[in-house]
Amino acid sequence: WIQTAKLEFTEDRPVTVAPQQHASYHEFLGRTRLMRSHPSTRGGAQRTGPHSPWPMLGMVMACHTVAIAEEPAAKTYSNAVVAKAEKILQDVGLKRSGRSLVALEGTDAARALGNLNRTRRDLRQKQKDVAAAEASLASIQEQIRQLKARDVELNLQLARVAGTDVSANNRIVALINAGRTASNQAETNRKTAHANALSVRSVMIQAEAEYAEEVFGLRKEIDTLRDTISQSLDDEQVTIALRVLNANFDVPSDLTADDILRPLSTRLSKVESEVFRESIGLEIRDNGSLFVTVSINNKPLRMVVDSGATMMTLPAKAANDLGVEIPPSAPRLRLVLANGQEIGARAVNLGSVRVGQFEATGVRAAILDAAATDAEPLLGMSYLGRFKFEIDAGAATLSLLRVAED
Repeated sequence: WIQTAKLEFTEDRPVTVAPQQHASYHEFLGRTRLMRSHPSTRGGAQRTGPHSPWPMLGMVMACHTVAIAEEPAAKTYSNAVVAKAEKILQDVGLKRSGRSLVALEGTDAARALGNLNRTRRDLRQKQKDVAAAEASLASIQEQIRQLKARDVELNLQLARVAGTDVSANNRIVALINAGRTASNQAETNRKTAHANALSVRSVMIQAEAEYAEEVFGLRKEIDTLRDTISQSLDDEQVTIALRVLNANFDVPSDLTADDILRPLSTRLSKVESEVFRESIGLEIRDNGSLFVTVSINNKPLRMVVDSGATMMTLPAKAANDLGVEIPPSAPRLRLVLANGQEIGARAVNLGSVRVGQFEATGVRAAILDAAATDAEPLLGMSYLGRFKFEIDAGAATLSLLRVAED
């Protein structure tokens, strides 16, 4: 097959008369016709001398040698050779498509990409479910804030009318009682909404992790396929086959594995741009605590990574340095520190919290009372729970993963 292809590639090259020789060549033909009619050539007699045709014949041969040159021209191969070339490519998992080649195994990868798109749509719905659940929770929390602010206002009014206006006193007391009943119900609703938000977020995080693993797995599959194709393209028979397809179908004979897989790789790169994964180095202190730099409202703070803490906690001084404001209506909390000490705190929502490239907004945090002077700031689950995360104490790393939302 190789010898046949090489032979067809080199045989039957057309020749052409060089343009600059046309005049002398045709002049030579005219002179030859004259010589054929010259008396010295009649009767088949051979003569020498000034009118002999033989010296002129030497000129003819020399002229012909110079005037007619080999010139490469478009060459196509027979159907049998083309069929053999395509069979060789098929044996190494390649197939001609128009003026290029496609990888047969790339079909499976393309199908997997299509499945990824459907998985991505399902994931988007889960992300929307989380957004809706958190919006509902935020609405209830705002309702509780307003009810508590209203309670404070009504108590002030009650103090002003106490002992002076029984009717107004009774009316305000009734409003306070009604408000506190509504506040208690709102708090019950808040707990339910909070549990629901945690549940749908947990489902979404798991779905993001599975989606990301599919994306990373597909990239690994394409990289392996690229290596296989590169090895195949180095084979001599494949090189000849590409030469045949180049001659017959204008398929580039210098195609690389990257060229063949580029359409598929480009599609996957777009998918990969929506998946974020980062491994962040942690600092280990003498007591074994793992510290990481956290950006809170665009200001840095070293915090202890603590997946056992329900929410982020900030000492009063750290919160003040970061410019975190504590509304008068902020809920009161009682927390137990790592040393067993109980301490009071106020719950707030932080505008933004970022570690590496992973940012979360509206993160619940506890601002400790000023008495907790020795407490370390903790990066707890109110932030970590927003992402798929893994803490490797041995390697001192925090790995985070997320999929971009629309």
